[in-house]
Amino acid sequence: MAESKDTGHQTPWTDSDKIGREAKPGDKLEFQRPGGYKHVGIYDGEGGVYHMSGGAGVTSKSDSHYRRDEISQVAGKSKVRVNNERDAAWQPLQETEILKRAQESLGKFGGTYNAASNNCEHKANYMRYGKSESQQVIDITAGIQRFVDNVFRGSPTFDEYPSYCDE
Repeated sequence: MAESKDTGHQTPWTDSDKIGREAKPGDKLEFQRPGGYKHVGIYDGEGGVYHMSGGAGVTSKSDSHYRRDEISQVAGKSKVRVNNERDAAWQPLQETEILKRAQESLGKFGGTYNAASNNCEHKANYMRYGKSESQQVIDITAGIQRFVDNVFRGSPTFDEYPSYCDE
């Protein structure tokens, strides 16, 4: 497999029992979820993934913690892939630093979960790059902006009522 640290890469979706052949310790793993979103964590190099999750016994979104689970547990029946595409824009930390951050986070409170500002992808990106950002949130926000632009700029309904535009 080609080195991903310089250009970033993304593997095809695969079964959880096969991803260990392609993933390296510190790689960012994505798990498909219903509705099109992805759960994200950091591969530990030994068949596990560090991730922010509620897990068993959690009663609210404010109970999220950092955990380490086997990839197969996190994946369930869903597919998984390595996604280090951000490596092309952001310099990843050294593998030892990524894993140290992940290990030091185990069992700690992850903060109140918020899909827009404190989700599993924010945390995985912080561990890998030192930056807390979610591409999923960026993509959704851009999609909403395009929708709003289309509704309010040039839509047939909008053009039918030009006096509203001028006020």
